[in-house]
Formats: sequence, structure tokens, C-alpha cells
Amino acid sequence: MHCNNCGQEITSNVKFCDGCGSPVAQAQGNQAAAQAVPAAKEAQDNKVVFILSYILFFLPLISCPESKVGRFHANQGLVLLIASVAGHIVLSIFNTIILAISWRLWAFTSLLTWAWTIAIGALAIIGMINANKGEQKPLPIIGGITILK
Repeated sequence: MHCNNCGQEITSNVKFCDGCGSPVAQAQGNQAAAQAVPAAKEAQDNKVVFILSYILFFLPLISCPESKVGRFHANQGLVLLIASVAGHIVLSIFNTIILAISWRLWAFTSLLTWAWTIAIGALAIIGMINANKGEQKPLPIIGGITILK
């Protein structure tokens, strides 16, 4: 580590530079604060894009391609889309089999489809709320899957 003022090499546990006497701990604290501010500012500036990523997952990849927060929300939106499509495919196959057995079970198959649609909608709303708060919380159940790195 080097002093920001005079450039002399210093150890990491000192509070003042031996060469010029400038405070070192304060400079390190300012650097950490300076790095935290852009992330918070980025989350605030792109909040609408991050919220909409749960409907259009590719939106943050286009509008802010270098953003790690944007990639996180785009990944969550993509996983949600894949889960939704896969679930509806499985449900339509299941519904076809059930209805082939007896047409009287149409209410049961309809109920399953509505339950899946409501569950996907609830996950999208949870993701949108997290994006609105500026948090990077994974979605329940499916949020641990990473497709976009």
C-alpha cells in the first residue's frame, strides 16, 4: 500500500504516513465510501429498468450492460420466464392426460393452471419489490439458479 499524498510505501495498519504525516485511515475510508456511492447511485438511477426486468429480462442488458445489479435482476427475470414457460408446458401435458381420462376433471386442471399462474405472478411481484428497494435478494425457490453471470 502506498500513501495517496507522497507515494511512500506504508504498512496497512498505520494511521499516518511516515513520510508526510497525512492520515492513511481516512483515505482508505473515503475510498470505500467512494466505491459504495456509485453502486447505490446506480441502483437509484436504473430502478425502473431493474423493476421492469421481471417482465422483460433483457432490458437491463441493453440499457446498462456493465451493471452487476442489472445482470442480477436480468438473471432473476430470465429464470422466472423459463420457470413460467416450463411449468405451463408441464401443466398442459398433465391437463391433456387428465382430460383424456375424464372430461369432468376440467375444473381440477383449470385450478392447477390458475394456481401456477398466480405463483409466477407472485414471484414477479416479489422480485419487483426487491428491485424497488434496491436489494439483490434471490427469488424464493428458483432464485438460486444462475444463467447470466
